Amino acid sequence: RVRKITFTGSQEVGEQICRVAGLKKVTMELGSNCPLIALPDANPEQVAQAALSSGYANAGQVCISAQRLIVADTIHDEVMSALLPKVESLVVGNQLHAKTEMGPMVRECDAARVKSWVDEAAKEGARILCGGDRDGTMMQATLLDDAKTGMKVCREELFGPALAVLRVKDIDEAIKLANDTNFGLSAGVFTQDIDAAMRFSREVDSGNIHINWGPLWRTDGMPYGGMKQSGIGREGPKYAIEEMTEMKAVVIHSQ
Repeated sequence: RVRKITFTGSQEVGEQICRVAGLKKVTMELGSNCPLIALPDANPEQVAQAALSSGYANAGQVCISAQRLIVADTIHDEVMSALLPKVESLVVGNQLHAKTEMGPMVRECDAARVKSWVDEAAKEGARILCGGDRDGTMMQATLLDDAKTGMKVCREELFGPALAVLRVKDIDEAIKLANDTNFGLSAGVFTQDIDAAMRFSREVDSGNIHINWGPLWRTDGMPYGGMKQSGIGREGPKYAIEEMTEMKAVVIHSQ
């Protein structure tokens, strides 16, 4: 008899499993569109490096990839000046070649979907700073500026090598945009203000919070999992055991 179901995959499939699971425990690790936030006191070069690492590793095909880069107006131009050359210089190609830095997407239909979302965002007002094209399964590393929250590249799970940049005025607006999603798996923030970092940690609805790095980071010992439609339960040895444990109460009564 199946006592528990654990699943990693799309939100749609996860919801179907939960509907038919009945009275069983479930652990669901589902979709996301993780934000990386740069507050006004952030170091632009550090933000750029984290955005590059978090946004384009494995061609963006990681559930905790950075998909939305939320940047304070006051440092926007500096962050873009640091990030754009890094994205433009990424070598895309056969992952078996030594010089390749970013390989293909898993399926051509996924690459086509990413390109269509990028094209749609451009029609809706976003600016493609670099990339935007594909050749079969090879999708270029793409950087979009002036994105808006209603665009698919910000609203849905892209799961591809494109980063959408949104501008904000302050931490209030940054937290609002970070939470303006149905997902909540991982989020990162760059700031030198510990009070701002702690406020971000409290108020952002995300299962994993990273201070001064991007969302694409995990270690097996941490309680890994999402909030909202990003999933149910936590992974990691200690936490997985707890998820798989059914507690009993045993009472010995005196005679």
